[in-house]
Amino acid sequence: MSRHTHSGSCHAFILALLCRHSSSLLAYDRRESRQVFRLFCSRPKLLTSSATRKPSCGGILGTLGVLVMSQVAADTVQLSGGGHVSGDVRAIGEGNDRYVIVQMDPDLVVAIAGTHVTRIVTNDQLARYKDLFHRAGNDAERNYQLSLWCKENNLDRQAHFHLAKTVRLEPNHKLARAALGYVKEQNEWVSYETSQRRQGMVKVQTRWVLPEALADLTAREESNLQSKLWIKKLDRLVSKALRGDREALAAINAIADPMAATAIAAQLEPSAKRNQPRSLRLTWVRLLAKLQAGPAVATLAKTGLLDQDDVVREEARRLAMEINPVSTAASYRNWLRSPSVKQVRAAASALQDYADPADAMEYVDALVTVVKKKIQQGPGQGRTQAGFGSGGGLGGFAAGGTVIEKDQRYTNPEVLSLVKSVAPGIDYGYDQQKWRRYFASLMNPPVSDLRRDP
Repeated sequence: MSRHTHSGSCHAFILALLCRHSSSLLAYDRRESRQVFRLFCSRPKLLTSSATRKPSCGGILGTLGVLVMSQVAADTVQLSGGGHVSGDVRAIGEGNDRYVIVQMDPDLVVAIAGTHVTRIVTNDQLARYKDLFHRAGNDAERNYQLSLWCKENNLDRQAHFHLAKTVRLEPNHKLARAALGYVKEQNEWVSYETSQRRQGMVKVQTRWVLPEALADLTAREESNLQSKLWIKKLDRLVSKALRGDREALAAINAIADPMAATAIAAQLEPSAKRNQPRSLRLTWVRLLAKLQAGPAVATLAKTGLLDQDDVVREEARRLAMEINPVSTAASYRNWLRSPSVKQVRAAASALQDYADPADAMEYVDALVTVVKKKIQQGPGQGRTQAGFGSGGGLGGFAAGGTVIEKDQRYTNPEVLSLVKSVAPGIDYGYDQQKWRRYFASLMNPPVSDLRRDP
């Protein structure tokens, strides 16, 4: 058989294998008028050593390196499904259209979709690896250092091989053991997984957690699922109730499942914008107060502070304070630090009946709110400025000039009233420094009081 005949039959066999087992590959034989064979497969298969598995894309392409004997020194393309292809390598295209072209011999070229290439190892890297491999021999430390070099050069399988060899040569090599995922327990090296299981931990995806934490996670996932179901159910009931369906309204009022709290909170917050009637909005407020689960208190506190409807706002605030006064007051104190003057004053008003001398310093800090304003200087000075105004509208700059930011101070009468409620008979106005000195003096008795009697 001539070389030409042998080569042709070999290429035909290779192409037949590619057609059966490759994934997103293109192959052509230069002597076959450069005809391109478009090869399709559902997905790459993993390379395994089991004889019962079908040959994989990686396995077949790995076979190509054995069939084509003319290749002596070449680059190597490692495949996502396992295996590799060797030859002169170049890449074409970008992104999803990227292909890696491998010329395996003068007559056979394989094009591999870039998505199925894990890495390309150059001939220089392989040559360097072979040299280091022979130098490492059976020296444990040299094998460990070689594993680090392999890791840096994306030779992951070789890195693992040399780590394993290191611990075979030196079983107590700590760094190699750690890199392989081993820990030492009572003079015994065990896998991290074994160590965690001995401690009663269970694995959840990539994390090890206590059984109690797993139970809590499972419960939260179930809760999230039930909450989502309630959101859909409540949307249907609201739609019917707004059309005058009395049974739907009765079903809403009868809700007693704590899992519905999230869905109810989701109805209350945007209910004003949805033009829901006050009676229905009050229903959401009272249901949250009844269930007292999930976001119930936080939603009531926020509604009790910011809602535009006086009746809904006062009812939500009353119930929030009744259910959990400590949490609600803490929520309102946080709003005192808001950059919005309106929100600061609303929070101070909400705290009037629940003022606590222990929180006096926080009240003092909110006496004045500083807001950054953009001001134009030069031509067009005093004209409307660009950016979002307090009403949310977009203004515009006059031509020319320079825009600078300045701090604008706003005094808050509601906060001053709050401060004075915890300091009867004292009035320093909006002088924060004097107020701080006053409250500090109450917390720190005079030095003379600390002296002992002779």
